[in-house]
Amino acid sequence: MIHHSSDCPNIKIGVRKIKHALNSYASLAFLIPTGWKVGDLPPPKFLIFFDSILEAINAALYLHKCLPSDMQDKIKWFNADMMGEYKDVELAHLISGATWGYCMTDSFGMGIDVPDIMLIIQW
Repeated sequence: MIHHSSDCPNIKIGVRKIKHALNSYASLAFLIPTGWKVGDLPPPKFLIFFDSILEAINAALYLHKCLPSDMQDKIKWFNADMMGEYKDVELAHLISGATWGYCMTDSFGMGIDVPDIMLIIQW
């Protein structure tokens, strides 16, 4: 029998109280600093998991409103209805930093390895 420690000092578990109505997604606003503008440091890479496709899309649309219009493509949604080729392209965008975060169902997270994702959120 082999035992491995699950002690990972670089991984933290945190809980945030949801302060707004769930369907407003306003409790995700902390991901984009207030007043963020082009030229500021990008927010840390993130993945937000949702139980439904519609929730993922609506959350991404809410986060778009927190960004200047020409930067809204930095946050995207992903679900199982999207093609495998799209996932491959989008994974490359996440790794390169062209995309900052995804609102998604668990279909995107299966089998990916992106070492610099700083936040993973279960909504």
